[in-house]
Amino acid sequence: MRRFFDPSRVILDPQAIVKAFTRKQPHELALPHRGIVTFSDADLRRLTAGRTASIVEAWVPFRTIYHLSGTSTAAIRSSFGGPNIAALMEELSAFGVREFVLWGYCGGMAPDSAVGDVYLARRALREEGISYHYLEDEDDMVLSRWADDWAPAGVEAGFRIADIWTTDAIYRETQNKIDACIERGISAVEMEAASFYAVARAKGLKAVAFLVVSDVFNNGKWTSGFHTKAFKEGVKKLSRFMNEKAVI
Repeated sequence: MRRFFDPSRVILDPQAIVKAFTRKQPHELALPHRGIVTFSDADLRRLTAGRTASIVEAWVPFRTIYHLSGTSTAAIRSSFGGPNIAALMEELSAFGVREFVLWGYCGGMAPDSAVGDVYLARRALREEGISYHYLEDEDDMVLSRWADDWAPAGVEAGFRIADIWTTDAIYRETQNKIDACIERGISAVEMEAASFYAVARAKGLKAVAFLVVSDVFNNGKWTSGFHTKAFKEGVKKLSRFMNEKAVI
């Protein structure tokens, strides 16, 4: 395996990048302690609906970040994939965010996976590139050091604690790889969790990922569930949880 980790000093600094694009000073760019990251505008609306949420103007148009008024929580939409989530974490943590909660989606692979299930990702299989730039060890799994703190509330909400496969290659999810993951007890596949947890570990941040099953792999077939009632119910369940437990 090629090694990408380099312990020498980083030259491209996220704080400098944000200041260069926004032309603002650090006190103007300051952010709350916790950030909730989503991947869709609809989920962002689910976090901001029913409460006062103001855009942090200093970040516009570089990033559109909502501060949920009266809370220590910001909400932001990310593009898909490990590189995007890593850049976002670098930038937000440079200005105050220390806890990251991810609202994501995944493809269920376990025999009992069903559309609409919600997983709390405990560990992620590192089959992407970002984590190998951030972590020196060659363990092929990366652990969330915050997941155990969320497990009781997650289980009470009906979520499942699971290991996840993270891949950069959405169209190379082959049958052999799926079978190998199932044999290891890995329940689902997505594109961000390993990168998300690796950045958090490298930078001393807290991070936890919650994933709604949007589609399933079963008996050699892929089945979409994006427009089903079960999927919509799963999204509603996670939305309630985020608003009640993740917003502080």
